[in-house]
Amino acid sequence: MHIRVHLAGGAVESFTQNDPAKIRIMWQSVDPVRVFAQQRLVIAGEYSKAVFVCSEINRIDFVQDDCACWEFPQGYSDVVELSEADFRRRARLDQPELMARRDQHTPAGDLLVSFVKLMFRHGPPVFAMIEVSVKLPVENQSFMRFLLSRTGFHMRLPSGGTALINLANLAGYLVYPGVAQIPSDSWIAEPAA
Repeated sequence: MHIRVHLAGGAVESFTQNDPAKIRIMWQSVDPVRVFAQQRLVIAGEYSKAVFVCSEINRIDFVQDDCACWEFPQGYSDVVELSEADFRRRARLDQPELMARRDQHTPAGDLLVSFVKLMFRHGPPVFAMIEVSVKLPVENQSFMRFLLSRTGFHMRLPSGGTALINLANLAGYLVYPGVAQIPSDSWIAEPAA
């Protein structure tokens, strides 16, 4: 297993663990929602010790071919990272006439695929595809509350593995398509190309 720690300043530190027993113990100790709530993350090797302030970590990648993924939060069936090019293609950003409209009607309980660009205070954006069960209109702001919760969440990596994302460092996000219901104080404007 390869572990990559992405810091808010843009640095990435990498580590490797090849012992299946140690990987299993480490994996079982990780709680994707609470990992960034601790003060520090320590990664110890045979000849080294690395200490990271959790509030300065944007994400942690666990890269492994057969890496099991934790369960997603209620209502989410899949969250997977995309490259920026794949994000643009799948969200149809270069073909606005084919984009799904925010006010489309999707019955509650049906599966909705959304494309999300997560922007951090420091560091590059993260692009993801999210499959979620559509909620009743009164519950549609739950996604916004979830992303602004300041905890962590996880997503699958397309090449195999899982990434933990630190929502405490999130500065904002764009979602395509957004839900029809928006806060009453929303500004109405389109993203510039």
